[in-house]
This record gives sequence, C-alpha cells and structure tokens, in this order.
Amino acid sequence: MVNRCRFGDEVILILSVSCSEEQDKNITNDTIQAEKSTGCGLESPYDFGGAQIEVNWPQAGGERSYFLSVPEEYSPHQPHSVVVGFSGTSWLGADIQGYLDLEQHAAQTIFVYPDPLWRQFDGWGEYGGWMLGPHAVPAHGEEDLIFVEQILDTLQAQFCVDTNRIFATGHSWGGDMAQVVSCFLGERFRASVPVAANRPYWFEDATGDYIECVGYTAVWTMFGIADDHFSSQEYAGAFGDECTEFWLNERSCSDEIEELQLGSDVCYNYLDCDASVRYCLYGAEYGHQIPWDYYAQATMEWFDSF
Repeated sequence: MVNRCRFGDEVILILSVSCSEEQDKNITNDTIQAEKSTGCGLESPYDFGGAQIEVNWPQAGGERSYFLSVPEEYSPHQPHSVVVGFSGTSWLGADIQGYLDLEQHAAQTIFVYPDPLWRQFDGWGEYGGWMLGPHAVPAHGEEDLIFVEQILDTLQAQFCVDTNRIFATGHSWGGDMAQVVSCFLGERFRASVPVAANRPYWFEDATGDYIECVGYTAVWTMFGIADDHFSSQEYAGAFGDECTEFWLNERSCSDEIEELQLGSDVCYNYLDCDASVRYCLYGAEYGHQIPWDYYAQATMEWFDSF
C-alpha cells in the first residue's frame, strides 16, 4: 500500500508508515570476506585513467565497446570493487561517466561504463538503448545481459577484483538496466542504485505476474517526484513507487523503516529484508535528472558499506 506522508511543506509518497530507530538488519550489509578474482597478481593491461575498449562478442551482439576507468592507486595485489554505470538513451559510457560523477568519492574501485547498441525498437524508433531481458517488449532480449556478464568475466581475469563487491547504477534507460541486472544477474551484483527508471514492466511475465529474481542484490531506487519524462504515470512518483514495491515484496521486507535525510529530501531504508531496500522520491527541482546534490556521494558511501 502506498501512503502519503507530509514532511514540512512537501508530500512524500511512501510504502509504509511504521518507522524504527533500530539498526539496519539486512543480511547483505553483513561483512563478507573478499573473494579474489583470477586477475589478482597480474599487472594491469591499461594505464590508470580512461580507456575505450573495443571487443567482438557474437553472443552479446558482435562488435561492442565500453569505457573503462582504472584508479591511479590500482594494485594487482589488492582486491578492488567494480562499479558498472549504465547510460541513458543514446548516451555512450564515456558520456555517463562525467554525468554520474562517482569516481571522486571512490577508493580502490574500478569503474566500467558499457556502450549500448543503436537498435530499432518497434513502436519507439531507433535509439541507443538497452535490451532489458526476456519480458521487456519491445526492448526484450538478453544480448545486453550477456554483454554485462562478459565484461565482468573479462575484468575479473584482467584485474584484481573482489567478486563479492560488484555494483551497478544508471540513469533513465540506464536506470532500467541497473534494475534489470539486479534481478537477472542478481548472483553477480551486490547492490545497485537505479535512478529515474521506468515502471518495472521488465519483471512482468506474459500473464502480467511478477517473476522471481535470482540472487540477493540490494537495491536503492531513486525517482523524481516531478519526473517529466514519463507522461503515463497515474500520479507523480508512481513509477518509483512501483519499482520499490517490487523489491519490498521480492526481498520480503517488514513494515519497519528508518528515515534518511539527504539534502532536502527524506529517503527511506526498509528494515528486516532479505537484502537491503532503499527508496528516495527526490525533489521537484531535479526533474528527470539525478539528484545531483547527493546522488554520487550517497551512492558510493552505500556501496562502501557492503
């Protein structure tokens, strides 16, 4: 049930109104020992900084590319986190790197920004966009899920990666993709922060019922109360509510929540879940964009907590 609560002069939509001061008890926030990849001990094949990588992976659509960012302090003997950043419509990975602006808040982290393919989507037109799994007509298909897995396999073979600390985030269509990998590739991703994503049609089977996800990815959905990109919402913020409700059910959360004050926004951390679930219905000033006042720092601090 979605409820409306008033904080100051703003009405915030939330999925529960029972709040608690007790500590987050989500199992995915427990400390897990680093799991070193096969690339540990090998020198980096790339200098620090950005590199545009071209590959030919037939199962992932043939000629593909991604933008790779290796930290200056990279050590082949120290397991590193990996953050995958997904771009929005017709943006490339190198474009989304600066927009997300995550790296200034990171340490011992490798960043990778995949490039989408330009495709003809029935009823939509031709765009650079993501195929969002088997159910997401007309963006249905598994090439991009395979692409992501092959990127992760490659990074784990080339670099010293902590395979227990792989994360995802993205904006708009890239937020869709961050939601999708959290479900279909949930055994590989520890946590994700999807921003300004669509409603979760990608998780509905042919009968309209929600599928079950694999793994236990923690998910922090961020969505704008005045998102003007989605004109078909039943009410302001509906798509963010729908995504959050999906994860609350998928992760068997209780009705206990705690408030998180980020900038001028009140966000929510849901307690007693099988994996951590958070939600920000952020302010009107951001429209369809990321909540730039806090998104990057809050995202990296959350990833670092795992």
